[in-house]
Amino acid sequence: MDENIWKQTKSMEIPEEALRQTLENEKSVTEKLYALVKRSPFAVAGLTGLSIICGIGVYNWKTKTVNPSIYLVQLRVAAQATALSIIGLGMIYNMYNDFILKKKK
Repeated sequence: MDENIWKQTKSMEIPEEALRQTLENEKSVTEKLYALVKRSPFAVAGLTGLSIICGIGVYNWKTKTVNPSIYLVQLRVAAQATALSIIGLGMIYNMYNDFILKKKK
C-alpha cells in the first residue's frame, strides 16, 4: 500500500462519554461464566463430565493392563453413558419446569 495515504489521515478523538459507556458494558470473565451457567446449566455439566472422563481416561491409560483397543471401546462407552445421562437429566428438569411448576418462557 501507499504510505502517503496513512500520513494524510487525521486523528479522531473519542468522547469520554462513549468510553465510559463502553467500559461499563464490559463484563468480567466471572460474570460471563455465571451467565452461561444460568442460561444453560446442562452444557456446563456436559463439559464437566467430558473433562472427568478424559482425566480418568488419561490416568488409566498410564496404568492399563488390558488391550488398548478394548480400553478405548470401554472409554467410549463411558463417555456416551455420561452424555446420555446428562441429556436425560436435562429432559427431566425441563419437563419438571414445564408440567409440574408450569413455568412458561
